Amino acid sequence: MTGAQPPSAWAAGLKLRCPQCGQGALFSGYLKFRDTCAACGADFKAADAGDGPAVFVILIVGAIVAPLLIILQFGLELPGWMALTITMVAAIALCLALLPPFKAVLFAFQWKHKAREATHADIE
Repeated sequence: MTGAQPPSAWAAGLKLRCPQCGQGALFSGYLKFRDTCAACGADFKAADAGDGPAVFVILIVGAIVAPLLIILQFGLELPGWMALTITMVAAIALCLALLPPFKAVLFAFQWKHKAREATHADIE
């Protein structure tokens, strides 16, 4: 995709695709980045989204499951063990579903803005 406009970081991230060309798969496993893009050859060896995706996912999932637990236990008057079980299953499912797209989107924004770890050469 030489000379073409790069895809939106949002679009590439949510589709789990290469942030440079928007075509190749970004992950080789559940959360493991590929070494290179199969479509354009972009090098992902230095890819690192850090802890950002996990933090965002925890905050979002917590904001969803905390009210869910209260509704299940007090609104629907389910037994405590049942409300907790449903809430825990929902929390695990949401975390597993949201982690890859959040990691991909944050990496796509890092790629777009050429963000990288600072080195000694950057200081001087």
